[in-house]
Amino acid sequence: MLGFSVYLDKDLTADDHNYLLGMRNAGFKEVFTSLTGLKDEADIVLKRLDQLTSWCKDLELKVMADVSQDDLHYLGYDLADAEEIKKLNVTGLRINDQVLMRFVSKLSKTMWVSLNAIYLQPEDITHLKEEAANFDHIRALFDFYSQSETGMDEKWFEEKNQWLHNCNLETAAFISGDGVKRGPFFAGETTLESQRGVYPLAAALNLKDLACNNVIVGDRLTSETIKSFARYTKDHAITLHVDEKNTFLNENQWHNYLYLAQDIVRLRSEGELPKFEAQDLPLDRPVGTISINSNGLNSNEIHIAKRNLPVNKDGRILGRVCDEECSLLPHIEPGQKVIFKNLEK
Repeated sequence: MLGFSVYLDKDLTADDHNYLLGMRNAGFKEVFTSLTGLKDEADIVLKRLDQLTSWCKDLELKVMADVSQDDLHYLGYDLADAEEIKKLNVTGLRINDQVLMRFVSKLSKTMWVSLNAIYLQPEDITHLKEEAANFDHIRALFDFYSQSETGMDEKWFEEKNQWLHNCNLETAAFISGDGVKRGPFFAGETTLESQRGVYPLAAALNLKDLACNNVIVGDRLTSETIKSFARYTKDHAITLHVDEKNTFLNENQWHNYLYLAQDIVRLRSEGELPKFEAQDLPLDRPVGTISINSNGLNSNEIHIAKRNLPVNKDGRILGRVCDEECSLLPHIEPGQKVIFKNLEK
């Protein structure tokens, strides 16, 4: 499932509502918000939360609120009182500190509970079973790390993620957005350090490859990236923006071959393609270079370089995928649809 973040450190505006609507329309299902570290009075925080949950109810979006036991006490709630917590009108809580599993078990009977993945140990799983917790309503959520160099190691994440799956728990993790970043570091809210600054859709697909069940975007997404997610969720299509205007690429229907080539993305067109003259001065093909053969061989296909490739004297370069989206190339699956768009300058 795809989720995204809307924070309560300021009053919500019409822009926030439009963002919720746009993300819902792009296939996102859940909103992550945080009740931790807020400096406003409790009644102000609760008013903002009520506004958010009301909008999300209308848009059929789930709401997961990040809390600690101290945060709940500040807002006038007790983690042990599951019936009272239901009045927050959230779909579930993400409890970010270590808590007694009997509280988690009780909450899991009435709502979703996300536990901090790094704290979970075998004895916690044992206690949840002993307390007859509803494992269908419990998942493990990895933290995001706002400061550069503090993000999680990918191998450690993969091992912990697999262990949590073996415990019959779904998992979730964060990727950074490509829009407005949150302070104080403005480096992106990401779980994995290797994904800091990576194009959001590529990061989401990488988490999918690592068997993470749920992906949450920690920062805002740009409007173009929202559209790319929408094409992926609705048509399973990968959108690639090209560095220069090229109606030939935009107007044809492209699909990857039914196997994965090692060095290129090999795209076929359903229609007849025009013939191109060879490049007068053949050029190297760095990652993302889009080219077509001019010698009549495989004339109904184009190639995108997945790594730096040498000169092809019989080829013609048609353009190049923008730098940040080159990270999508390894994730294009056999037979998958690819859509080209012009890069707005």
